[in-house]
Amino acid sequence: MTDQRVQELIKECKRQEESCAYTAVGLYIWEKWSRSWNTVFIVAPIILGGAASSELLANIPSSWTSYVAAGFALLAGFFPAIYKALGMDMRVSEIGASATEFTNLRDRFRQMAEIHTQTSFEEFQPAFEQLMDRMDAARSASPTLPEWCFKEAQKKLDSGDYDFSVDDKKGGT
Repeated sequence: MTDQRVQELIKECKRQEESCAYTAVGLYIWEKWSRSWNTVFIVAPIILGGAASSELLANIPSSWTSYVAAGFALLAGFFPAIYKALGMDMRVSEIGASATEFTNLRDRFRQMAEIHTQTSFEEFQPAFEQLMDRMDAARSASPTLPEWCFKEAQKKLDSGDYDFSVDDKKGGT
């Protein structure tokens, strides 16, 4: 029979595995949206600047076309400033790196819970502490996950999108 302390560490590994899963999926969702917004903030000023200086717009006989052109030019100028102010140039890679780290931690916690079931507490506890130190570092370096991303991650995980057939009682060996 295994030590009760080992059983508690196994439960904690499973909790941390679940926590990492929700965080990683939420970060991947956020990264996908950030990448899209990143593209918008890069492409929009090009399009707006082109439209503002377009001969087509200048050749339309109307008094309002100069205001439209000025508005497009103004918006084209705002986009880079907003992009930089929001820190979007670094955010996408930062979110992606954090998502990868939480995915790796999820797998490590799962492996630890499965592999260390028959080890002694004296063996298990230092390995667990080392993994928790890595978890603490990941948490302190990770950007705060927006609530809407966490909710989307819950839906995605609860729907079974990240379930493995090997873990299914019928599909496993």
